[in-house]
Amino acid sequence: MESGDLQQVAAMNMETEFEIECESNTTETQNNFSFAPLNQPTPKKGVLSFILIAASIVSSVSGLIYGYELANISGALLQLQSDFHLTCGKQEILVSAILIGGTIGSMVVGYIIDLWERRIAIIATTLCFVVGNVIMSASTSYIMLVVGRIIVGIATTSGVFSVCIYLSEIAPSEKRGMLVSLIEFKIVIGVLLAYIINYAFSNTLDGWRWMFGINLVPAVLQIIGVFFLPPSPRFMVKKGNDEKANLILQKIRSYGNIDDELTNIKASLSNEGNYTFLDLFRAKDNIRLRVGIGFGLIFFLQASGQPNILYYASTILRSVGFASNTAATLASISMGLVKVICTVLAMLLMDQLGRKTFLYIGSTSMVVMLIILAMVLRKIPMQFTNVCNYPNQTNHWQDNVTSTMPGYNSTAAQVFISKTQVNPTLETTRYSITNQNGIGTTMVPNQFSSQLKGSPEQNEDEMEQVSPLLKWLSLGCLLLYIAAFSLSFGPVVWVLLSEIFPTGIKGRAVAFVGCLNWALNLLVALTFLSVTESIGLTWIILIYAVLSFFGLIFIIFFIPETKNQTLEEISEQLKQGFL
Repeated sequence: MESGDLQQVAAMNMETEFEIECESNTTETQNNFSFAPLNQPTPKKGVLSFILIAASIVSSVSGLIYGYELANISGALLQLQSDFHLTCGKQEILVSAILIGGTIGSMVVGYIIDLWERRIAIIATTLCFVVGNVIMSASTSYIMLVVGRIIVGIATTSGVFSVCIYLSEIAPSEKRGMLVSLIEFKIVIGVLLAYIINYAFSNTLDGWRWMFGINLVPAVLQIIGVFFLPPSPRFMVKKGNDEKANLILQKIRSYGNIDDELTNIKASLSNEGNYTFLDLFRAKDNIRLRVGIGFGLIFFLQASGQPNILYYASTILRSVGFASNTAATLASISMGLVKVICTVLAMLLMDQLGRKTFLYIGSTSMVVMLIILAMVLRKIPMQFTNVCNYPNQTNHWQDNVTSTMPGYNSTAAQVFISKTQVNPTLETTRYSITNQNGIGTTMVPNQFSSQLKGSPEQNEDEMEQVSPLLKWLSLGCLLLYIAAFSLSFGPVVWVLLSEIFPTGIKGRAVAFVGCLNWALNLLVALTFLSVTESIGLTWIILIYAVLSFFGLIFIIFFIPETKNQTLEEISEQLKQGFL
């Protein structure tokens, strides 16, 4: 055989070996990732990989679900008040039930995150949410509503913790702030969607069932999507599977050489050793200091008052002059839009300007806006007690009207009554009543209806006394206050909590700090209406302003700047006590 033929045969053999090697690599990749379309070639430097983008979008749906559940109670409560005859105390318990669940979930999810793979925790929490949501949507009693909302609280808060840790461990250091703050972006998108859905169903009979049930759609889609996402490379190294961690990093990074990153991860985890829950209270690796930083962030997040503004948005807006349920709910939508815009701004610029910069801007602005809002509220002749007791007065009014109507049958179980038309010539008002036989119309004399204590006319007349200037000025202050929070504590707290703890104890540490979050939130939410009724909304706002000022002092002296640093670098600095 001639030399030319030998060269040709050798070239063919090399091509065959290369094809076999490629097929082997492809098979190995598909065994590690169940969803073949995600196995795209490594992108060019500076571009986020397709797998990383897909993992961020799908996993952060937990934030969307959580945000929707936080806000939808604001509009649903307006209907539930009448349907279940809720007192102020029952309203507070129902609103706070999600926080009771959050506190319970925080005690358990930390161990699940640290012992099991992060994706398993996400799937488990979302399945738990589906169960709770079905119970709420099908509720026939107040107890069912509370139980369902507790289960939803366990699921949504645990899901957010799981995703927060998952995203921090798959994100490159230069994009970690943006990707982790995607959770907050999804939360505010959920808030906005909740306000829109509340408005859409605000005049629908049993509309609250739709408000709750519609959140099942993203939950089911997320459960399906998470099965196709890559695991955390840091968790793989922690479990001793370095080969799989190497493969994952190759697919989720925008650069080809990941040897240095993998070496740093392995070195950091080897130095951590094993942690126990009690290490959270010890000086080992400065864990106690880190927990203190987390507690401070959570405390001042709650002290800003933002969560209660979210829960009782429609109630507060109605008390400052937006008289009808529809008007108050529609005004709440503007709050959701502001949160979305400001969260996007923080998400895009956080990795360039730094975490502390946004905390400085947001905290200062919140103090200023809260003081101005308190001054405006002092000029508004509102009675928050009337808003709180409005459902009971309305029910009393309905019972008096319907019991005197011709042909009214108590066994027909009237469940909804609303004013639809006023005829000034006949001095009568037309009301629509829904009963077992459908919708009927009855003419009630205005003189009779206006004499009834707590009638809708009486409450609306009181609210119409609010000056339009003061009404819109209070809404403007609320929007700027919300904007300041959405630029600072909203996205930044999630990012910092995912960065400051070592991988070996991160799940338990974040969950433990989160437990304080829900416990504080629970305490404030359970007492908000009662305390506001006692001392007035103005003083509540001023208290929030003072606490926000102390939060600014805490940020200046205790919060580390973590932008453009790897998780291993941040952990080493905090281990040495450098802030």
